[in-house]
Amino acid sequence: MASSKPPKKKAVPIRPDADVLDKGLPSNVNTERFVLGAILVNSSLHTHVAASLVPADFSLEKHRRIFARMDELAERGERIDRETLANELQRYNELESCDGLSYLLSLDDGMPVVSDPSNVDPWVRIIRTKAVLRSAIFAAQKLTNECLLETAAPAEILAGHIAQIQELSQRGGGAGQAIADIPLIQNCGKTVVEYLREPELPRGAVVALTGDSGCGKSTLASAWGGDLVADGVPVLILDRENPLSAVAERLDRLSITDGPLFKYSGGWLEQGVPGPDSAAVIAWVKSCEPKPLVIVDSMAAFHGGDENDAGETRAFMQQCRTLADLGATVIVIHHEGKADTAKDYRGSSDFKAAVDAAFHVANSPGPDGRLGTIRLRCYKSRLGFAGELIYHYRDGRFERSLEHEPFKTDAEQLSAILRDNPGIEAVPLDKLCTAAKLGRDRCRKILKGWQERGEIKVLKGEKNRSRYYLAGDFPSPADGDLVW
Repeated sequence: MASSKPPKKKAVPIRPDADVLDKGLPSNVNTERFVLGAILVNSSLHTHVAASLVPADFSLEKHRRIFARMDELAERGERIDRETLANELQRYNELESCDGLSYLLSLDDGMPVVSDPSNVDPWVRIIRTKAVLRSAIFAAQKLTNECLLETAAPAEILAGHIAQIQELSQRGGGAGQAIADIPLIQNCGKTVVEYLREPELPRGAVVALTGDSGCGKSTLASAWGGDLVADGVPVLILDRENPLSAVAERLDRLSITDGPLFKYSGGWLEQGVPGPDSAAVIAWVKSCEPKPLVIVDSMAAFHGGDENDAGETRAFMQQCRTLADLGATVIVIHHEGKADTAKDYRGSSDFKAAVDAAFHVANSPGPDGRLGTIRLRCYKSRLGFAGELIYHYRDGRFERSLEHEPFKTDAEQLSAILRDNPGIEAVPLDKLCTAAKLGRDRCRKILKGWQERGEIKVLKGEKNRSRYYLAGDFPSPADGDLVW
């Protein structure tokens, strides 16, 4: 007869919380030593190992230094062995801090024979797994400190850590995948380039729109979004740059109404504007079909760090790349640089390196002094397009020219006016600029910059009136007539 008593539940032992001071951080020093030793025995293994590991993945400082010097030897095309490595460490005064030549000689003590590069893969996975766990502990400690100190609102604190956690998750998830198991490109999805709008917006790409303030970047991107919504493509604008009044006026002018397919998140919302890496944005992109257009306005407003820092800029752009990898097309709006040699964009060159296509936007104002003829000059493209596009803005609509038209920037037109009218005074110059549909304030800003760089000369004539010359056209001052 079967027993009616319920089965006994297996007792689960109570485990006390782990203490990092007692347990220590995750590491496997012997495995690290074997990987370094294997490279010293067979220099060609470095390329295989360096594809998966960086110096920071090693738990011991001396191992990090040894691997970093191996990287430098490899970059110079030099053989990696005990002699060259010892010499490289000595150049940096690091040999003694790595326990000297005797430690280099002992790195392969007890190491199993490595007959094939794939033999080191299990060791590499162990090292990377431990590195991910250590990084996760440090991230958790930082998150704990920020929560205890209440450094910001909860949503802002959590948003600041999501990207790092996602990156750690990707590294940890890939640690168990063998190289042989990487899927073929043709099995990962479509391999033919498709466009939301050709050639400006390739699907699943990160696109940059850069230019001076007020040149029409945001308006043009919004207009593209409005056109795409009409075709059933979802659009999300993340805007920490513009006030509600400016956005409302712009959408009304473009005849765009936000709704289920056109979502606009701005700073006027109580919950704030999520970043590209927020869980809400990522979940929305995953749910969309067809995949959406996401506009980030502007990079400076979302970056949160030093735009000139390559690492911080690359980390931000990786947030946009994550959305693109999920199928979204991402437009990043950014400002142009101030220097003539770096006019296309502001900040670190990693901004340009991280995008698939980049367009510099320039505006020749219309009769109202605002938008008129817009030039998009492509200065970066991974997908073949290299040229210029001309748009005409009329009555809330952008019309792209089907044929290439000659286009002159405000600076080029102003330069032509000065060349044709050497010594022109301020009032006639303003009239000519107005006739050419150039904004007076914009022209004065350009003239001021030219004067500071010595590209024009401003002479004082009768009644102390300013007279403008291009640097190569100014005359020698006559006695009592003109003075510098």
